[in-house]
Amino acid sequence: MIIMKSSWPRTNWPLSLAALLIASPVALAAQSGGTVAGSVSTAEGNLPVERATISVSGRDARATTDVAGRYQISDLPVGTYWIVARAIGLLPDSVQLRVVAGQTIRGNLALKRSTTTLQQVAITAQKRSESAQDVPVAVTALTADFLTKQSIQQFDALSAYVPGLNVQLQSPNNPGFVIRGITSDDGTSYVEPRVSVFQDGVSISKSRGSVVELFDLERVEVLKGPQGTLFGRGAQIGAVHVIQNKAVNKRESSVAIGGGTFNELYANGMVNAPLVDGKLFGRVAAIYNKRDGFITNAAGGTLNGKNTGAVRASLRWLPTTSSTVDIIANAQTDDSPGTSFKSTRFAPPAGDATPFARAGLNGGDSPGINRQVGGLTVLYNQQLSPAWTLTSISAGRRFYSDEAFDADGTLAPVLQFREVAEGSQASQELRFAYDRGGRLTGFAGASGFWERGSQRVPFSTDERSLFALLTGQPIVTANGSANLSIVNNPSTGLPFKTSHTEQYQNFGQTTAADVFADATYRISRLSLTAGVRGTYEQVENAYEVQNSATPGSLGALLRAAPNNLFAPTNGRKEGTGVFRSAVGRAIANYDFGRNYMGYASFSKGRRPNVVVVNAAGVRTLSEETVLSTEGGIKGEFAGGRAQFDLSAFDYRYNNFQTSITRLTPTGLVSETLDAGRAKAWGFEGSVRGQVNAQTSVFATVGYTDAKFDSTDANGNTQARAGNRFRLTPMHSYSAGINLDATKRRFGQLYVSPNTTYRGKVFFEDTNLPAISEKGQLLFNVRGGLRLPDDRTELTVIARNLFDQQYIIDAGNTGGAFGIPTFIAGAPRFVTVQVSRRF
Repeated sequence: MIIMKSSWPRTNWPLSLAALLIASPVALAAQSGGTVAGSVSTAEGNLPVERATISVSGRDARATTDVAGRYQISDLPVGTYWIVARAIGLLPDSVQLRVVAGQTIRGNLALKRSTTTLQQVAITAQKRSESAQDVPVAVTALTADFLTKQSIQQFDALSAYVPGLNVQLQSPNNPGFVIRGITSDDGTSYVEPRVSVFQDGVSISKSRGSVVELFDLERVEVLKGPQGTLFGRGAQIGAVHVIQNKAVNKRESSVAIGGGTFNELYANGMVNAPLVDGKLFGRVAAIYNKRDGFITNAAGGTLNGKNTGAVRASLRWLPTTSSTVDIIANAQTDDSPGTSFKSTRFAPPAGDATPFARAGLNGGDSPGINRQVGGLTVLYNQQLSPAWTLTSISAGRRFYSDEAFDADGTLAPVLQFREVAEGSQASQELRFAYDRGGRLTGFAGASGFWERGSQRVPFSTDERSLFALLTGQPIVTANGSANLSIVNNPSTGLPFKTSHTEQYQNFGQTTAADVFADATYRISRLSLTAGVRGTYEQVENAYEVQNSATPGSLGALLRAAPNNLFAPTNGRKEGTGVFRSAVGRAIANYDFGRNYMGYASFSKGRRPNVVVVNAAGVRTLSEETVLSTEGGIKGEFAGGRAQFDLSAFDYRYNNFQTSITRLTPTGLVSETLDAGRAKAWGFEGSVRGQVNAQTSVFATVGYTDAKFDSTDANGNTQARAGNRFRLTPMHSYSAGINLDATKRRFGQLYVSPNTTYRGKVFFEDTNLPAISEKGQLLFNVRGGLRLPDDRTELTVIARNLFDQQYIIDAGNTGGAFGIPTFIAGAPRFVTVQVSRRF
């Protein structure tokens, strides 16, 4: 059981509304004549096929399948007909049925995948199922098969295969999501993200609760560019959407166990079964992954390890022939070793100062993370008529995290921090979609969102070490141990405190409501799309620093007395704000024939206003906006064996916000600033091909040039004029091949090697050369043996095959004190797994 401290709103209106909708479904009007009904599934896995098109030979009758793969066509005259089903990326199937007046005749169809052409990927980025090759948006869709073959289980591994995306994981508690130069990683409770992360249509974007294990998934969709119309208020520059597998009407199960380097343990399993035949199905999936840290700490324990468990339970209920209810519960726990924020200025005992070798962090194995995330989602789909569909998404979510870290990266007890963050949210969306197979399609709806969170940062220090740091003296001795030689305060002559504690806290609450509409109109080969979203937000933020229980003796240095680091607020400071805004998009796309499509778009993105509350007072930052112009082309060639996607973009930012941690005359401050204007441009491309039934290939490339403008909106020279955005490589690419050998008596060998490259990255907007990574070229491979039963596999996975050394972050909190710290990237990991499908 996961226990959170934050409370829910008194009225759980999202779930109440969902229950009302479920209890009172809108039935289809009764029709005379005979009826044909059935389901469409995949031939290989017997999975339901959504949005398959059903036609009747010789009749102007048509239907599309719902999320459970069901269809129904009523009022057919008595006679014999061929019922034909077609779906994206699958071969058509047909069945001949005899229609009888007053009766419903069942006709189930199974669609096979072509082994000679490349399978198209069906996505729901535009709130309807369509081929990724037909969507006039820069979107990368990674299927479950791709995720498995590239051994992708974490977000940071995912980003290597998506041009324009960079995900940095200092720890599960501290991620950075970057799309086309824009970073979303601020842990302050009241700061809104720029990049939205969604799980089955529900925002999980808050930084400290956004990292989830990627297991038992249907696919992952990554949309680049402003996506406020489709994904709401936090999708200023893109969205990552994780679509989980739902329960199906089938008995199946699987299990995988394994181990590897650094004492890794791995287990993954799934069970799916019908509970009430044809009406209710259940599915449970779980994963556990543990390994020791790959950095040894001289003070004890290891750093940069992993200990994560996650479980998901889902139900699918078909209350009527035209409605579907999915109930999904997720829970994840992280109890991992701490992060190696290592100083390269001071070497640890019996070690060197490189980030990749042994560290010397104070506290032994006490640095670490304890984090719990849990959520409940209810998805309700009702086919109101052949043209209209109602979708309801109701959700609640909570997270709690407690991370302890050594910010100075040495054995000196000088900068010992913890971060305790927690949050609760509830959301409800209602959406009506229209599609009768004609020229016009679209959707409209409304949503509500409530969120409350807090962040508490305790700080402890030995004043002897802190004085040495603030006055520029060595904080460790020549042998790497703490320098505790200064025992008295030179100003007062009184002894320094050997243990001093203080903390700051921030609080945020947001209530938001959206209305939105989006429509596409087709004129021959030309399609025009327009969408708009209006948002109302009410925020209530606060900040508080209490006096330390016993006054510090160094407060005069930073004007933070009676504390040493954080200036007291003499009570809780509060700030509120009410904001209204609108974003939108306009797209024109043209079908050139021969499976080629081009598009051009213009859109506006927005990051909500920030009511900043700190010791200095309360101020409101203007909303950060971006105007985006984008164009692209998608297509197929080589007889359907290859697909490509090319896009180019140009962004213009106003009121650009950036988060920094710095020492000020009133102590250490973490705050968000308005840095003025900025711009970004670039291009991206991907190609994938099916060479034959056993071989497929892929490649991606990305280029992003994102910089601060020379001047701000008032014509003044900006402090970071011309600097590149942090965590943004200018160049990136990936490539790989998936090869299944010919089946033999002993089974079938398979191998999937790939390579990824990410160019030079600055870790701070200051672009200091010492706080950067020159670039990284990594090789990975997954291979093994599939036994003759086609159900059992023996797999070996090697990540960072050649043990390349690289940095994933630098600067950090220590940088604010002039002692930047560095975090090493993962070395070579080798895992051996045995898996079985039942």
